[in-house]
Amino acid sequence: MNVSALDLNLLRVFDAVLRDRSVTLAARHLGLTQPAVSNARARLRVQFEDALFVRTPSGMDATPFSRELAEPVRQALALLESALSHGTGFDPATSTRAFRFYMSDLGQIEFLPPLVERAQRTAPGVRLEAVALEVEDIGDALAA
Repeated sequence: MNVSALDLNLLRVFDAVLRDRSVTLAARHLGLTQPAVSNARARLRVQFEDALFVRTPSGMDATPFSRELAEPVRQALALLESALSHGTGFDPATSTRAFRFYMSDLGQIEFLPPLVERAQRTAPGVRLEAVALEVEDIGDALAA
């Protein structure tokens, strides 16, 4: 396999599908659409010449090859994230980062108003996005 031709974003998709065992949940966690994650999976299958995941009634099961890749991919992604974020402290007053929160509608009612109010005061440039998470999906999301 030609590593220089590999899109590193595909590895993020691989890791998310492996962790979530669901294309839909992986898409939600990555901030992508389900079709975008499905397309990335198709590209990964071609790149690695392996199915990587098999759909079962209990979710997406990893193939033996995927299980072999899982830990090295996680370590590589963590190393890249650490290397690229090293030395970049967070200054709320000047930050323009976006933060995505997954919570139930009750969580949005209870926690978002004070969070938004405080963010407007201390971090006026940040963007906050609340994504509804169905109550029945909370356990899976927390386990991921």
